[in-house]
Amino acid sequence: MADASINLSLPLLQASQAQKHVTQNEALLALDGLVHLAVQSRSQDAPPTGSADGVRYLIAGTGQGEWTGRGGELARRHAESWMFHEPRAGWLAWVVDEERLLLYDGEEWRDLPAAFGMLGVNATADASNRLAVRGPASLFDGGSASHSIKVNKAASGDAASVMFQSGYSGRAELGLLGSDNLHLKVSADGAEWVQALTVDRVNGHVGLGKSPGPVRLEVSGSSRLTSPFAAFLQLINTGAGGTQAWIGVPDWNRSAFYIYGSVSDIMTMYDTPTRSHRLYGGGSERIRIASGGEVGIGTSSPTARLHVAGAIRAGSYLKAALPSAATVGAGTLAYVSDAAGGAQFAYSDGTQWLKMRDGNPV
Repeated sequence: MADASINLSLPLLQASQAQKHVTQNEALLALDGLVHLAVQSRSQDAPPTGSADGVRYLIAGTGQGEWTGRGGELARRHAESWMFHEPRAGWLAWVVDEERLLLYDGEEWRDLPAAFGMLGVNATADASNRLAVRGPASLFDGGSASHSIKVNKAASGDAASVMFQSGYSGRAELGLLGSDNLHLKVSADGAEWVQALTVDRVNGHVGLGKSPGPVRLEVSGSSRLTSPFAAFLQLINTGAGGTQAWIGVPDWNRSAFYIYGSVSDIMTMYDTPTRSHRLYGGGSERIRIASGGEVGIGTSSPTARLHVAGAIRAGSYLKAALPSAATVGAGTLAYVSDAAGGAQFAYSDGTQWLKMRDGNPV
C-alpha cells in the first residue's frame, strides 16, 4: 500500500500503524497549508526571521539557508520548522504582497494569463467571435473618471467597426471600413450594402450617399425637412454683417425664401391659393407674378403681361452704342439721346432701329 496520496502527497494511514493520529494530523496540516493557497511573497529566497506558524512563501531563485535547493517550492511554517511542498500542475496561489494570482504550469509559477484565447460570458466563443456575451445588457463603467472603447485595425485597408445585426444578419455597420474615414452603411439582407454616410478624417466634411466633397455637407439625392409647424432651413453668416437666410414653409399655403441683413430684408414667397409668386423688399411687396404669367411691379393685381404702377425709365443709348436690332429682336425699345430730331424712344423692327415719332431710322 502506498504511503502518500498521488496528487498532494499527503501521508496515508497504514495497517496496524501505531500512533495513527500523528499521520492523520500531518495530512490535515498539509491540507490546511495547501487548500485556498495564499503566500506572503514569491520574492524571498531565504526564510525571514520571526515567521509565525501557518505563514507560506513561494521560494525565489534556488533558495538559501534552510531553503537551499528548494527554489520554486512552497515553504510552510509549522512548529518553528519549515515544511516544503513541491507544486503540481494546475495549482493556484494568491501572492499577498503583489495582489496577484499565479498558476503553476508544471514547470514554473506564472501569472494567471492576462490574455485568453477566447472567452464566453453566458455564451460560447469561437474562432471568429473570440469574446461572446449573451444577456440583456453590457456595462463598461469608468467610475469617477473617463471611459473609452477602442477598436483597432492593422492597416488602412482593413476594417475597424461595430456591426448591428438582426437574427445574426447584418443590418448596419459603423466604423473605418476599408479606409481611415468614418463610414456608415446599411443592408436589407446582410449581403447587399448601401453606403449611407461618410465623414472625411482630415477636414470633417460629410457626404450623404456619396464621398465627402469640398464643402461641409454634400447630399446625393433629395432631402426633406418636415414639421407640424413652420418648417425652415436657416443659413447664418456669423461675420460682422450678420446676414441670415431662411428657406421654408411659414404655413400650409405658402413657401418662402428670406434674406435678413442689418440694413434691408428681402423675401420671395409662393402663395398656394392664388398660385402667385411675390418679391418683398423693405418689408413691402414689390413684384408679383400672377398665376397667368402677368407681372406686376408696384401692384399686386397685374392686368397685363407687364403692369407697372409708377414711372418707367429706360436706359439711354448713343446711336453708335445701340445693340444690334437683329440681335435684340423686333419690338425692343431703347431711349436714344442723339437721335435725329432730338432725344426720343426708338424701337427695333428686327433689322434696324426706328424712331417712335416718325418711324424713320434713328
